[in-house]
Amino acid sequence: MLKHEDPDVSVIIVNYNNRTYLLQTLESLFQDPDASKYEMIVVDNASDDDSVEAVRQNFPAVKVIPLPENAGYATANNRGVEKASGRNLLFLNNDTDVPAGAIGKLLDIKINHPEFGIVAPLVSNPDGSLQLSWGKDLHLHTEVFLKFVAEKWHRWRYRRKKDCMNRNVEWVSGACFVIDRSLYQQVGGFDEKFFLYVEDADLGKRIRHLGHKIHLTSKVRIIHYLGQSVAKMQGRALLEAKRSQIYYYGKHNARWELAVLKCYLILRFGWKRWLSRNNETKEICARIMNMIREFRREDPA
Repeated sequence: MLKHEDPDVSVIIVNYNNRTYLLQTLESLFQDPDASKYEMIVVDNASDDDSVEAVRQNFPAVKVIPLPENAGYATANNRGVEKASGRNLLFLNNDTDVPAGAIGKLLDIKINHPEFGIVAPLVSNPDGSLQLSWGKDLHLHTEVFLKFVAEKWHRWRYRRKKDCMNRNVEWVSGACFVIDRSLYQQVGGFDEKFFLYVEDADLGKRIRHLGHKIHLTSKVRIIHYLGQSVAKMQGRALLEAKRSQIYYYGKHNARWELAVLKCYLILRFGWKRWLSRNNETKEICARIMNMIREFRREDPA
C-alpha cells in the first residue's frame, strides 16, 4: 500500500439518470478499508430519477454537485475538479464495481513511477471478459482496427496471459484512471467541446505531448457495466459521438482525413436514413448529416 498515511485523492463520478448503478458503484467504493481517506464527489447532470437525493440519503459523506442542465461528460468532470481538494484525481464511471484496495494500488503505481502521467486499470465486463479500454491515437486506420479487430485480439491475448496487458498506451477510457491534479490542470482538463465520447482520447494525446506516459496496469481490474447512462439517451448519444469524432479529427488530424471521414459518415447515415422505415431513426440520421455538413475546422490562431 501507499507509504504515506493519508492518500490524497478525489474520486470524481459523473452521473446522468443512473441511480441504481450509481448507488452500486458508491457501495463498492465504501467497501474499501481506506474509503474514509478518499474524497468522493458525484457531479449530477440534471438527472430526473432522484439520483441526487438517493446519494445524499445513502452516502452523506459524498460531496454532491447538481448541475442545472446536462452539461456532458467533459464539462461535468471539470466542474467536479473545481470542487476537489485531492492532489490526485481518480475519474470513475457511474456504472463500475471497484474492488477494495484498487484505488490504493493505482496510486502506488503512479507514485512509484513519476513518468506515468495517467495510470489506469484493466476493465472487465460483468462476465469477466476483457473490455477494451485503451487504444492508439484516432486515425482512419486505427479506428478500423479498434472497431473490428482490437477487442477480439486483446481478449485472446488476455485469456492466454493476463500479465501481458501491462503496457504504455496512447489513451485510456474515462471509465477509470488516476492523474495528478496539477498535470490535469496544466493541460486544461477535459476539452468541454466534447459533450460525450472521445474526450479521453483527446486528453491522452495532450498528456503525452507534454512528455508523460499513459500506463495500463494488469495489477488492478475493475468491472464496468458498459453504457448504462448512455442507454437513457441513445439518439442524442449517437449524434454526440459523431460530433465528437468529427471535432477530434478537426482538432488533431490532417485535413484530408477529416474530409474522408465526413464523406464516409454522410454516405453511411444517408444510406441508413433511406433504408429505414422508422421516423425517429430517419430524424437522427438527418440531424447527424446536417451536423457534419455544418462542421468547420478551427485552425490554430
